[in-house]
Formats: sequence, structure tokens, C-alpha cells
Amino acid sequence: MKEFTILKFLDKIKFIFKFAGIDYPLLRKILQIKFVMDERRVPTIMMNGKNHNESNSFKSGLLIYALMGIFIGIFMLPPFPLFLKMNIIIGMLMFMIMTTMISDFSSVLLDIDDKNILLPRPIDAKTLSAAKLIHIVVYLFSITLAITAGALIIGLFRYGFLFFLVLLFEIILICGFVILFTSLFYYVILTVFSGEKLKDIINYFQIILTIFMTIMYQFIGRIFNFTDLNISIPLHWWHILLPSAWFSAPFSIFIEHDYNSHYVLLSVVGVIVPIIAITLYVIVVAPRFERNLQKLNSDSSKRTTMEKASLRRTVSDIICHNPVEKAFFRFTLQMLDNERKLKLRIYPNMALAVIFPFIFLLSLFGGMESFSDTYAEISQGRYYLYLYISVALLAAMFQLISLSQNYKGAWIYKVLPVDNPAVVLRGALKGFLYKYIVPIFLLISLLFISIFGLKILPDLALIFLNMLILMLAIFHFSKKELPFYKEFQYAQNGSSTAIIFLMFALCGVTAGIHFLALKFSPFGLALNIGMSLIIVILLWHFSFNISWKDIEDTE
Repeated sequence: MKEFTILKFLDKIKFIFKFAGIDYPLLRKILQIKFVMDERRVPTIMMNGKNHNESNSFKSGLLIYALMGIFIGIFMLPPFPLFLKMNIIIGMLMFMIMTTMISDFSSVLLDIDDKNILLPRPIDAKTLSAAKLIHIVVYLFSITLAITAGALIIGLFRYGFLFFLVLLFEIILICGFVILFTSLFYYVILTVFSGEKLKDIINYFQIILTIFMTIMYQFIGRIFNFTDLNISIPLHWWHILLPSAWFSAPFSIFIEHDYNSHYVLLSVVGVIVPIIAITLYVIVVAPRFERNLQKLNSDSSKRTTMEKASLRRTVSDIICHNPVEKAFFRFTLQMLDNERKLKLRIYPNMALAVIFPFIFLLSLFGGMESFSDTYAEISQGRYYLYLYISVALLAAMFQLISLSQNYKGAWIYKVLPVDNPAVVLRGALKGFLYKYIVPIFLLISLLFISIFGLKILPDLALIFLNMLILMLAIFHFSKKELPFYKEFQYAQNGSSTAIIFLMFALCGVTAGIHFLALKFSPFGLALNIGMSLIIVILLWHFSFNISWKDIEDTE
């Protein structure tokens, strides 16, 4: 089996594990297997092709993270104070690490398969827990080092070797802090809840965490005051609540030799808090966390309430006319209720679809005008067209419906007496619209109405029709795939990138036509609504004019 550099390093400090009562040879073998499996794992950022070289997926993922890190390193170049630059860099870094924890590694943190398989054998829980912790640390540190490579190299040439050492030490503390924060989050949830309800709450909190980190990322650069190139960095007591400030302060002390008491306090907090947190995690949290993970074994199947089932039958009777289409409408809703891994793909897109238009609106504040003047200008303008950002994100979501953790059950499509696959796909699309797209669009619309008033109702109707056009266009030009038939590892086929670019291009075109219709003709909006409605009807007719020969093979 392949040898890894990290294992050779652990060999040199194996006495530490033996002193802690850990079976090191067994620990080494478990880690070796985990690292081999990591190389076969396809990272989220590489879900762009169907065929992956298993031995190079992880390394290729690290290369992509390194390219992203170059853009982060560019923030080292402007002649700004280090405290500002490092707040931006570390804020971006923490955002990307936390996103990685959510998108790629939550399944590892919450994994109980290795415990179910190995603990019945002569393997003690302490050795298995240590292997899991080391695995997570090595994985995250590898990604973090790739992301920060640009800043490390640029900082080394710009500020010297001391900067390099300080940033490297900060990276270690940041990794520990992120691991501790995520584990504590799950530990609290695991302590309070159990079984199927616990899994739902983990999904909900993951999306809340995604929203929080996205918003914090947007605001980190706005906690300082900019006036042309004269940058004011007011130090306030509440900076102690910002982890990015903890890890940025040491650079002002060691590199710029600014011994302000605020920097000293923030630096001390940035060292003490992660060390205490990691110690508490190893001694207190980790053992209880692993024991509470067994609650995930209580897999009581979630049952749809009578009221929900009755409502779904009523809705299917209204919007579906074919009995088979009605059946697949309800089947899609039931699968979407139970597909936990699919939710982890869908929920972040839903969250971003809600918050991104408002982030763009918030960027309009902070100029020379007062808050009330800016708000009045926004509410009287056409800034509600930012909703097309949400449209672009929502329209791309339907492609995810082909994914399933229960994809091996797709053989059922071959034995069902269904002559026309169009009824299956129509039922799935209507179910997806009912479950996710329409509720989120209504939520965003209500928020925009609270800002712009009821006068934008016709515009919202047009935007919704244009969103349907985008979804049907993506469906029409992509391979026809049955719902819930494909493994997550092969999340997208080779043409997905082109289709996504096509979707954004069409979104820009529809938004441009919408703007021109408002600007040059008093009847332009009504005419645009009529044209979009006709296009939706035509696309719906031609997109579902398919046979089983047009469906991608489920085998």
C-alpha cells in the first residue's frame, strides 16, 4: 500500500502516541487506508467532469485551491496597513476553510461507519478517535496550506522570513479553531437531539452557518473606514469578537513593530483561545462527541404527516393531469424529503439565492449620502433587477435532481410500465418547483416588495417567467437524465460547464430585455410578460417531446 509523507513524520513521534496509550501500528494502518480513500475522493470544486483519475483527484483539487490562493495573496501587494490586509486575507481563509468543512468534510466528522466496522474487532475507541482527529487535521491543513500558499510566498518576499513563520503558525491555530468550532457545533446538536430529527437539524444549521460565513465574509472588508488611499483603522473593544482580528494583530506587532495595547490583547486572545479550545476538544468534547454519534444509528424513518400528504395529493391533482405524472410528483417530494446528501447540495444554493441580491443592495450604502437618502434612492429605482442573481442560482438547481445516495435503486425505472419518460420528468420538475423553487422565490419576492412596494408585482411575474425559461432551456439543451439515478461522485457530466455558462448568458439577456422594456416603452413590461409566457409554453411543449431513447442510460 502507498506510503505517505505524513506517516513517515508520525513514525518519528510515535512515542507520543504510545505514551498516550494509543496502539500506534494500528493507528498508522487506519490512517494509511483513510489517506488512500482521500485520494479517490472527488472534491466539491472538481465536480465538473464525469471521469476523474482517482489517484490524482485530491492533488488536482489542491492545485485548484492553490490557484485560488494566488488571488488571496494579491491582497498582500497594496500599501495598506498589515492589520487591514491580514483581516481581509484571514477572513477569506476562514470562510473557505469553513465552507470546505461544510461541503466536503461534514460526512467525515459525522461518519459512524468506521466505528461500526472496526470497534467490534480488537480496536480500542481511543485509537480510532485519534485516527479520525489526525485524518481531519491533515486533510484540512493540506487544503489550508494550498489556499495560503500565495500569501505565504508573496509575504515572504515582501516582508521577510519572520512574516512567513508568523503566518504559518497562524494557519495552525486557524485550522485548530475551525475544527473545534465545527465539532462543538455538532456536539451541542448531538447532545440535545437524536435520530432522524438530529439529521434534519444538522442540515438546517449547516445552511445557517453557510449564510453567516458568507455575510461575515462580505462585511470583513467594511469594518474599516476608507477615504481614497488614506485608510483609517479605528480600534474598538468589539474587535475582540472577531477571530480574524485575533490572527491579524500579531503581524502589526512583529512586522510593523506597533505595540498598541489593542494589538497585544488581540494577539494574546488569538493564541490562548485556540490552544484552550483544542485542549478542551481533545479531553472533553471528542470522547462525548464520538459517543453521541451513535445517536445517528437511530434511523427511524421520517413519515409524512397526514396533512402534508393530503395537501400534496390536492396540489398534484391541480397541476398534474396524467396519473403517472401525479405519482412521480409525489414520489419526487418524498425523495427530496429523505435525500439528506442532496439537501446539502441544494440548501447552500438556496441560501445564496436569498442573500446575494441583498449583499449587492448593501454595497450601495456607505457612500457620502446618508442611510435614509440611499434607501430612498434604492426604493425608487430599478435595483429589484438584482433579483436576476437569484434567478441564475435557482435555475441551475434542477440539474441536481438526478443525484441520489440511493442511486442503485434506479433499476425500478426499467421495470415500471411507463411508455413515455416525459411524464416522469414533468412530475419531477413540478415537484422540484413546488418543493424548493417557488417557496424561495416567494420569500425573496416578499422581501423585495417590503423595499420597493407592490408596484414591482408585474416585474416579479416577469422575472418568475424568465426563471422558468432558464430552467426549461437548461433542461432542453442538456442530456435527459432520470431523477435520483446518479451517484454523487459523478455529479456533473462533461457538458455541464457549457450549460451553466449558457444559463448565465441567458439570464443576462433576459435581464437586459427586462430593463430595456421598462426604459423605452410604457407597454414594454406587459409585452415582455406576454412574450415570456409564449416562450415558456413553447419550451414546455418541445422540451418534453422525448422518448426512452433520449434518456441517458441508468446503468
